[in-house]
Amino acid sequence: MTGPGLSSRPLRADALRNHHAIVAAAREAFEQVGPDVSLEEVARRAGVGPSTLYRRFAGRDELVAAVFAEYFEEAVEPLLARAAREVDPWAAVVRVIEEIARALLHRRGILRAAKDSGVFTAELALRFIGPLSDVVARARAAGVLRPDVETRDLPAAAVMVVATAAPFGEDVRADRWDRYLALVLDALAAEGHRGTLPPLDPPPHCEVAERLEVALAAPGPSESSGSPTRPSEPAGDLS
Repeated sequence: MTGPGLSSRPLRADALRNHHAIVAAAREAFEQVGPDVSLEEVARRAGVGPSTLYRRFAGRDELVAAVFAEYFEEAVEPLLARAAREVDPWAAVVRVIEEIARALLHRRGILRAAKDSGVFTAELALRFIGPLSDVVARARAAGVLRPDVETRDLPAAAVMVVATAAPFGEDVRADRWDRYLALVLDALAAEGHRGTLPPLDPPPHCEVAERLEVALAAPGPSESSGSPTRPSEPAGDLS
């Protein structure tokens, strides 16, 4: 199999070993350092010199393409295959949305590097959208998915889950994840296939919560005086 950074001619064992070491190091560096990590740092992590890296990859974009191609083959395509094997069409929808959301959460570095380098090619899009369309069509035909849901709505729904369960890059709270995943799924479910939302944990005890609790517990003006208050008389005739 060939791919970014791999020619059709078989590589020598040491060259192939360097290729895999560089891709693995880049994948780790994108997640730990960020998508703008230097190629020199990638080479250092791979245990090779910068010249070796540039012999294998013409530049950053080619390296990012190799990293994303490996990630797509190892994570995305198996997810789509598992969804296709699901007996329950709704379970397939849930699996796809939840696992895409987890990828958006835990693979931000790789996905951002891929977006910045423009490696989302038409070929990759077809390899993703084709199987995803089958998941949507099967769920609609079974009457468990809203009839107006489109294929592109599923990745968008995953983005919504991440945006609400881990806003602004915060750590994910289990109660938020469960609740907002359920809320997004309910929005996609056909009528009669919606469930009960999982509860949120109680809010943390803090000064704002304490003051709100005191304000809600304090008696109103009518309760403190023992009789209802009368509105003040008008100051004069304004007509």
